[in-house]
This record gives sequence, structure tokens and C-alpha cells, in this order.
Amino acid sequence: MAGTSPTPGAGATNSGDAGGAPVVERTDLRADLAEGVAPPCPHCGDEAPPAPDGACTACGTHRPALRDHVELTLGDAAAVTDRGLRRRRNEDAMELGRRVEGSGEHRVETWVAVVCDGVASARRGDEASLAAVGAAVGAALETAAAPATPPTGFPVVSSTHDTGPIPVVPAEGGAAPDEERAGQGRAGTGVGGELDALATAASAAAATAAADLGRGGGDSPACTYVAAVVRGGDAVVSWVGDSRAYWLAGDGSSRLLSTDDSWAEEIAAAGIMSREEAARDRRAHVLTRWLGRDAPGGPAHARRVRLGVPGLLLLCSDGLWNHLPDPEVLARLAAPALAGNGTPGVAVGTGVDLAADITAADDDPPAEGAHVVLAAATALLAAALDDGGHDNATLALVPVVPPADAAGRPSVAVDARGPDERTGPIPLDGEGVVDR
Repeated sequence: MAGTSPTPGAGATNSGDAGGAPVVERTDLRADLAEGVAPPCPHCGDEAPPAPDGACTACGTHRPALRDHVELTLGDAAAVTDRGLRRRRNEDAMELGRRVEGSGEHRVETWVAVVCDGVASARRGDEASLAAVGAAVGAALETAAAPATPPTGFPVVSSTHDTGPIPVVPAEGGAAPDEERAGQGRAGTGVGGELDALATAASAAAATAAADLGRGGGDSPACTYVAAVVRGGDAVVSWVGDSRAYWLAGDGSSRLLSTDDSWAEEIAAAGIMSREEAARDRRAHVLTRWLGRDAPGGPAHARRVRLGVPGLLLLCSDGLWNHLPDPEVLARLAAPALAGNGTPGVAVGTGVDLAADITAADDDPPAEGAHVVLAAATALLAAALDDGGHDNATLALVPVVPPADAAGRPSVAVDARGPDERTGPIPLDGEGVVDR
């Protein structure tokens, strides 16, 4: 596996306590990188800090950077990023956060996970991704603690730096459905509406952070963005660019949740080429949307997802999905986490017999007491590296355990409307919904 640095991120910042106040925890990749110690030289073993160009001061060999390989854990969630086998440095970033309220049967956990991929054709893409993930997680957690607010849509990401939320205007002749549920959630729009507000805050903060890096003129750092906010069996995924969100489950319901902002996707959607032909074209991975000062206008994509079975939400950069695009393959590789593997606190079993998949996915299963979701993340990463590791690869996995009353739900229900309609509250039943 590329990158041999010690693993930063073993700890996480937190506030609150278990005595009644909400507990807020998050990872801090920027701090981990600033405070970490560079790994020793793989050639001569010298432990002195490397030269500014990354060379070993003793033998001149290129030293791995601390950011070459990072693993983060927070509760049952995990994330990992790796430089890959072809790139000179890692320009991806990721963060995790959660807010825990109540205890026992009244315990409520709200999760946020973000992955950003620095755009290779722009300078300082590593700075853009690092700034965006940190801002997004911070904004989502702050919004979760905020008093009730009117419902809002998803933010505009534009070259004019207008990243404010788009108001959701109720139809004439009656209150919007979410307004009828006002008071049920912190954002005044019920649980789904509240998650909309967290997703709105996160994507707006990420867009602003990336754009701010280019405000002084000159280069315009840029990155892609994908995020998920999760509570119980409900989630909102949002994205800009070609970083992806997947649902992984052991019952055959695994699926891709996002749609790439890329030349290949737009050409295929227009019917000009088949998806296979577009994917083979040299322009396939040209981005049509990104975060940055020079980003095109338009709303951040967003979809509500309602889940009826335990599983994993996967967020990843194209360095993973270029090698492993199929949702069912991803689910098989993550099988130890989907099956729970007997690890306390990771109750994500589906009731489906995954023993064969576990054996196929990992000949050396996690040791007893190991973090099985992190083990699943590293197994996915290893598979991408074994397939060539052509790019930086980053992923975050958040376990989803629907509430007991979700037994009658479909395994997964997601919005199925077009991208121009993804700027407001999204229904979870009725027209425009795909059940599986």
C-alpha cells in the first residue's frame, strides 16, 4: 500500500458530556497533518525531518509525506486517504463529525462525512480540498446546534461567489408540506428538512472555503465535493463534481446515489454516445462542475435517501471508483463491516449470510476488537491499489442502522428527479421516488 506514514487521526476533538449536554465530536485532518511526525526514510531509516522538497537529508531518497496515507476513525465510522501509486502527492481530503443527543432509547446520533478531491489541473488543489472538508463538517455541526430556522434549499455555487441558500417558496394556496411539520425538527421542517439544512450549510461552507483561496487573484484552487448527513435511517447526500456517494448493503440493494458532473456523464445522458463509448473517450473525466473561485454557476446536487436495512454509506473520490465502479463489488469488499463481524458497537448486520463474501473479500479478517469499518475501508483501498492505483484514492464509510419502526420500508428509497429539480425539499414517497 502506498504511503507508510503513521496513522494520524486516531483521536478526535469533542465537546459536551454524557450528563445531558449534547456530545459533539469531529476529526481534524488539518491539525493531524500539522502536528504529525514525518515517517522515517524507507531507504535508510533516517528519522530527521525531510528537506523542503521531501528528500531525505541523509541519503537523498524521496520521503513519504504525512498526507500520503491517513486513516481516521470516529465512533463506528472510518475514512482513509492514500496518494496512490502514480501521483507525486495526495490532493484528496476527508473529515468525519457527529452530534450525540440523549441516551438509551432516546439517543440520537447525527453524522456528517465529507470527501473532496483536489482538481489536478488547478494549482493548490490540496489546499482547496483540505479547506473544503474542514469547513463543511464544522458548518454542519454548528447548524445542528442552531435554533429553528425557516426551510432552505441547497446553495448556489457560482463564479460570483454567491453561495447563499436558495429560499424554498411554498406554492400558493397552502403551506408547503414541510411547513405543516414545523417544530418536529431543529430546522423547523421535520427530520428530513433538518438534514436538508445541515447539507445546505455544509455545501455552502465548502464552496466558500474553496472560493476564498482564489480571492487574491492568480491561481484558483479547486476541488470536487461529496458529503452525507445521516440520522437513523435517513440521509441527505450532496455533491459537486465526480466524487461519488454509494449505498452498500448485503441484501442486493447496493446502488450509486450520485451522478457525475463530467463530460462522459453529460454526453451519455444526452444520448450522443453510449456510456461505454463516453467512458473510453480521452475527455471522459473532464469536470463540468467543481468548487473554486472560477466554478460554474448552478446548485449543488442533493438527494434525500431513506433506508430500511442496515448498511454503509460510502463517499469516495474517483481514485477509488475508477477501479471499483460497481456497487455490488464494493459491497462484497466491505462485507466484514456489513456483517458486523462480531465487533461491539458496529451493529450493521443485515441478517444475510455473507460468510462467503467475507472470505472472498479478506483472506486475513480483522482481529478481534479491531475497527471493522476501518478494515472495510482499507480493504476497498487495497483493491483499488492492486488494480493500478492510478490516482489519489479517498473514501469514508458511515454505518447506517435504521430504527426499529423501519422494518416495513423498502431497502432504499431515493429521489429520482432530474438535476435541475434538486434544489428544494425532496419527497420520500409518491411520484419521482425509486424503491428497491
